[in-house]
Amino acid sequence: MQGLSGSLYAYGYSAVLYAVVPWFFGAAFLVVIAPRLKEYDILTVPEYFRIRYDSKMLQAMGGCIIVFSYTFCMIIQIRGFGVVMSELLDINYTLAIILVYLFIIYTTFGGLFSVTKTDGLNFILIVLGTALAAGLIFNHADGIMILHKKAALISTRPFPEFPFITEKGALLDPFSKGMYPPMMVLTGFCGWGLGLAANPQYAMRITSARNKETAVKMICFSVLILSIVYVGIFIIGIGSRVLQPSIAHIQSTDEVFPYIINKVIYSRLSGFILISITAAAVSTANSQLLILSSGFTYDIFKNLTNAEIDDDRFINFNRLFILIAGTISLILSISPPKSLLVYGSHIWGVFSVTFLLPLYGGLFWKKATKEGAISSFIGGLVVMIIWLFKYKITGINEHMIHPAFPGVVASIFLFYGVSRYTYDRKGDDIEVRFRK
Repeated sequence: MQGLSGSLYAYGYSAVLYAVVPWFFGAAFLVVIAPRLKEYDILTVPEYFRIRYDSKMLQAMGGCIIVFSYTFCMIIQIRGFGVVMSELLDINYTLAIILVYLFIIYTTFGGLFSVTKTDGLNFILIVLGTALAAGLIFNHADGIMILHKKAALISTRPFPEFPFITEKGALLDPFSKGMYPPMMVLTGFCGWGLGLAANPQYAMRITSARNKETAVKMICFSVLILSIVYVGIFIIGIGSRVLQPSIAHIQSTDEVFPYIINKVIYSRLSGFILISITAAAVSTANSQLLILSSGFTYDIFKNLTNAEIDDDRFINFNRLFILIAGTISLILSISPPKSLLVYGSHIWGVFSVTFLLPLYGGLFWKKATKEGAISSFIGGLVVMIIWLFKYKITGINEHMIHPAFPGVVASIFLFYGVSRYTYDRKGDDIEVRFRK
């Protein structure tokens, strides 16, 4: 909520092409794989890798990516909560993120049922909070037509540390008149779009569904509801810029939404709206911590050691790792990234370059081999890391090409090329596992 609304405030509708449109395409990919993935009796996506490719190493590699990615991804949720609570309670940011840390750890310790129950309440808060915020801003902006006419005339710097001054018409331009170059928007699909399509957080919801039909309906209804929520966020982002063309007291796009609600259009509903933002952060963080802990305890530890652990000890082991991972994320959140939206696309890009080809290729191509999956997994990740370091070392504007794009390209070539080469040597065994 904060990342998208803040990016809409700063860049305009180009943020929709960068993050929202790819998200819906990614959801369509999930609908495609739902029937086939549901055929496997698995607890995690890396476990599917072990079954399909007969490789414990690939399962462990998948577990490592999950642990690493979600530890860093948790920063987004903790950062978002911290910004809101510091605004709501007028307290220091560091103290605010400690509050969310304690709350997330407490609810996640309760396991899946605890998270499911709190998620139900969080969902209601998110929908109501977004609707109320959009309604307040819509009312202050005098209607949708006037809002967009005023947005087209804005030519200010959104906040002091923002690198660009907005040109007139840029907020309504699909590429923000150069602030979001076409190549960045197009290649950004490899971050949010393909990243969502390969994200274990969503894939595991498919395997948890009662049956194939339920899995598909779950995705479709989620997309429908989120479409409505997104419309509200669009109004919040663009409307906030119209109401306050420049904010001198913030340092990043993630602070826009809380500031507008608490300072510009303050009302008796402001507290509830701010709490709804924290609900979004907590809901996502709980789920990510559960997947993160299973990535370590199930896909790495139990997979590689073959240790026989009773259920109580296994649960305590999960809780211990949740505490450790949550603490690491908390420490990293003290100095967070500048833009949650861009940072999140990079994390999702890691799943694009590692999980995408082994998952979809394994489900739909019987000639996919273990060697091809491992090669694409490692090769795609290495290329993406090199691309990121290239931006850091050379100082080239990273808004030119999304770093996941070259990684995905490398992953595709390696997966296909190595699989074709190795399949010719052991095709019969692979076809047997594919049919299973």
